[in-house]
Amino acid sequence: MSNQIEKVYEGVAVDEDEYISLTHLCQYCNHTQEEIVELVDEGILEPIGGLKQEWRFNYKAITRVKKVRRLQKDFELELSASGLVIHLLDRIEELESRLINLGC
Repeated sequence: MSNQIEKVYEGVAVDEDEYISLTHLCQYCNHTQEEIVELVDEGILEPIGGLKQEWRFNYKAITRVKKVRRLQKDFELELSASGLVIHLLDRIEELESRLINLGC
């Protein structure tokens, strides 16, 4: 008899045009506010709003935070290096999209 491992994934359907608060982003990503502020300071996340209490984030921020966490864990990258990798991945995605639109 073989042991089977079952993975359970949890997800939430969201409207990508909606925004979430700093508190909710921290809850969804299991990060402290200080960790999220560091991501903002590095330019990895771009909140809407002036004061920290007013910050709102696009739901895509959840994905960005998780990507940064994976980069830091898997490749032992510093936060600034993770930010650079995220920026380059975004640029690659943008260029691939442009190529598709051009029919290449």
